[in-house]
Amino acid sequence: MNRDKLESLKALYGFKPSPAAPPERPFIGVKVNGTIAYVSGHLPFTGGEQLYKGRIGDNVTIEEGQKSAALSTLNCLDALDQAVGLENVAEIVKVTGYLCCTEAITEHPSIMNAGSQVLVEVFGEAGKHARAALGIHTLPLGASTEVEMIVSLKA
Repeated sequence: MNRDKLESLKALYGFKPSPAAPPERPFIGVKVNGTIAYVSGHLPFTGGEQLYKGRIGDNVTIEEGQKSAALSTLNCLDALDQAVGLENVAEIVKVTGYLCCTEAITEHPSIMNAGSQVLVEVFGEAGKHARAALGIHTLPLGASTEVEMIVSLKA
């Protein structure tokens, strides 16, 4: 795990930690079961502000969608770091990216590659993962991307 690379990526995408989530939510950001961590879907928030609202291909460009996917991925890593510490990650197993986009958009793989690249830059070979990139009509709070992941932890 390359913490320096992670910090430079956070700076590149304007990541700032968001305020703590309200405790009354009926779910948690990371669920650990043995050596597997399930990271809930995260949106492109920075410092409590959501960026890149809307639909890719409408009011969000492909490039903004890529930034949104990278920022959503960084939020997943932040939650994972808080829950178990990134130094305890053995490998990223599976990533699912949900992309709010118009019917004309077919660049799902290249949009999600921005999020996948974050993982490879931070974890090297251990950051390579299985992935799905799904185009859908709407996402929570009007977000353009949401990313969730399954992570294998060191024993």
